[in-house]
Amino acid sequence: MKSILVLTGFLLVMSCAVAYTNTMAPVIKDMDRGHNSEAIARLRDVFPDSTGRDRLLYLMELGNLARYAGNQSIAQTVLLRADRLSDNLRGTDIGQQAQSMVTSDLALDFRGADYEKVFINYCLASSYAASGNLEDAVVEARRVNEKLKEINTHYENNPNRYTDDAFVRYFMGVLYEMDGDYDDALISYRLALATYDSTYVDQYDLPAPHQLKSDAMRLANYNGFESLLSTFENQWPGMNWQGSGPTSDMGEIVAVIELGNISARRASDFTVYYDDRLYSLALPVIPDFPRRRVTGSISAGGRSSSMFLVQDLNGIARKNLEDEAGRNVVRAAARLAVKAGVAELGENITDNLTDNEGVSSGVGLILSIIGAATEQADLRAWLTLPAQIQMARLQVPPGTWPVNLTINGRTFVHDPVTVQAGEITLVFLREDI
Repeated sequence: MKSILVLTGFLLVMSCAVAYTNTMAPVIKDMDRGHNSEAIARLRDVFPDSTGRDRLLYLMELGNLARYAGNQSIAQTVLLRADRLSDNLRGTDIGQQAQSMVTSDLALDFRGADYEKVFINYCLASSYAASGNLEDAVVEARRVNEKLKEINTHYENNPNRYTDDAFVRYFMGVLYEMDGDYDDALISYRLALATYDSTYVDQYDLPAPHQLKSDAMRLANYNGFESLLSTFENQWPGMNWQGSGPTSDMGEIVAVIELGNISARRASDFTVYYDDRLYSLALPVIPDFPRRRVTGSISAGGRSSSMFLVQDLNGIARKNLEDEAGRNVVRAAARLAVKAGVAELGENITDNLTDNEGVSSGVGLILSIIGAATEQADLRAWLTLPAQIQMARLQVPPGTWPVNLTINGRTFVHDPVTVQAGEITLVFLREDI
């Protein structure tokens, strides 16, 4: 029996596939250093499955890295493929489900969490906007709206907490405002406010930014909605919104600042040897920890404006995984029962063939070892997404200005941007924190 237990440990160690988080570690390291081209090359070298069940994940990581590298045409091509593939990965694959019941959830196609599916379209919209293609950026904004409706319909009877995205709504409003669609811009700002005031406050401890309230008041006034503006003024007394935004003699820089790396999943394993059997459960978790506090500002044209938090992707990812936990546990328990049944069946068959209790018991143990060895937590997740997103809105005179970004006392100088009177200029920045 001792030799069998030694074999048990050996098989468990040898069978553990390299976790996705470990595979991506060198890619993330290159990205954090700003070496995005090197990160893309490394991704292509180390990615475990770029054509099969992890293809969607590969496309998401590659498209986002290309976006950070400034290769917007590649980013758009790859992310469009990811969006189409995500739409096609619906329904149930019976063969994969059966295979997962005797191995692990890694046998299933990676389909992405709800927030990841939405962020494919955000990344596409930001890529189009960065390349000056506002028309397609707005199309992707509308696509986000459709996808959020699909999410809400899917979870109508048992909703996840992620049913809307306040930041993406706010970003959509900026795109509509740039496009001169001030009605839809105001609608998006109000939807963002509603989401912050409900889901985001309750679940992620993230209230609506004061700047968003100011933007909603400014557009209510611009659109001539006096009653709505009065409601806002009563709701937020003392809000200074007059003269903000782009005007006839001033432009506005809107900076979207993606910071840090989203938290990776970790495996929570439980293995026990009991009654000549080895049983194992493995589930993905994201440890709970305080959100990192970030303060900063952007400056250009002799003016500066403070950053404000608009998205906590760490919090969203953690809550999303908590929502999935019940379904993960049910699948893991069912899989454990199936594997235990396979071990029992193997022991019975061997006993009937050999009439040797020692041999049949050993076969049952070995089959249980194999079942435990194939039990692995599914740690696949979109790891090139940021931990949090902040924004800043800065009114500046027309001209071409370098943009300085200061975060927690460190200053980064970015390429100059050209600002026109009466227009919004979008700037996308990424820094490690």
